[in-house]
Amino acid sequence: MTGVVALAVWLVIALVLIGAELMSMAFIALYLAVGAIAAGIVGAAGANFGIQILVFAVVAVVSLIATRKPIRRALDRNPVVASNAQTVVGKHAVVTVALDEGPGHRGQIRVGTEYWSARSTDDHSIEEGATVEVAGIEGVTALVSRVAH
Repeated sequence: MTGVVALAVWLVIALVLIGAELMSMAFIALYLAVGAIAAGIVGAAGANFGIQILVFAVVAVVSLIATRKPIRRALDRNPVVASNAQTVVGKHAVVTVALDEGPGHRGQIRVGTEYWSARSTDDHSIEEGATVEVAGIEGVTALVSRVAH
């Protein structure tokens, strides 16, 4: 193979591997693609096929060993997204849409400036304007109980 042909073949292999990496995101094919690019470069410089294969293997393995763990560690760091859901537990709220008796017993409350879907903890209706205490959060629904005056 001439140098230009070897380079073209290895670049096509690298592109196929990069496409496979984009589809899998397993961080393996990317290293093989780096090895293929390196093999293409030595092939373009006139190295024989055996040297190209050796360069391909060595560069792929060395780049994998050198970078995979730090890259995975960096990507696996999920930023903690603060949620205020648990901050409303224990707070008093005002019923803005009555919590009706019946299936679901759902309504709406306002805690400060936030509106929440709400359900009564004791399955009794609570009228609009009543003051309730948030006993817990279940999904996106506040579980409330009437506050005794």
